[in-house]
Amino acid sequence: MLRRGREVYSKHYEEALRLHNQGVSVQEIAKKLNVSYSAAYHWVKGLRKPEQGNVNEFLTYLEKNGPMPVTIVKEKFPKHNELFLIASRRAMPVKRHMLVKKYGDYATWYYLEGQEKLLDSRLKELVDKVKEVKEKLGSILK
Repeated sequence: MLRRGREVYSKHYEEALRLHNQGVSVQEIAKKLNVSYSAAYHWVKGLRKPEQGNVNEFLTYLEKNGPMPVTIVKEKFPKHNELFLIASRRAMPVKRHMLVKKYGDYATWYYLEGQEKLLDSRLKELVDKVKEVKEKLGSILK
C-alpha cells in the first residue's frame, strides 16, 4: 500500500467540515473519508487545519507553468528531487526528462502527464537557442 501523506488530508478537510455541519459524527467522518479519528476530530473542533504540503504545491506549480528545467524549479523548490521521488512513490503524475549533461541545470526537466507536447516544444526551443549562441560565438572567435 502506498503511503498517502498529509497532501491527501488537505483535500478531505473541506469535506470533513461540510459533513460535520450536516450533523455527521466525527467517527463517521473519519470512516467515510478514510482518515484517522484524531485528524477528523481536530479538524471539526478547529484545533488543526491540514497543510497543503510541498508535493501538492509542486504539482500545482507544474500545472500552472508547464514543463520547467531544474534551474528554475530549484528557486522555488530547493528539494525538488525529494519532491519528485515522493510524488512518484505516491503515483502522482509528475515526470522527469533528462538531457545530456552538457546542458547543465537545463538538462533535467519536470513536467506532468499530458504536457509532453509542450515539453518537446520547450526542449526544441532550448536546443535551437544553444545552437544559435554557439554559431554567434563561432563567428566572433574567427
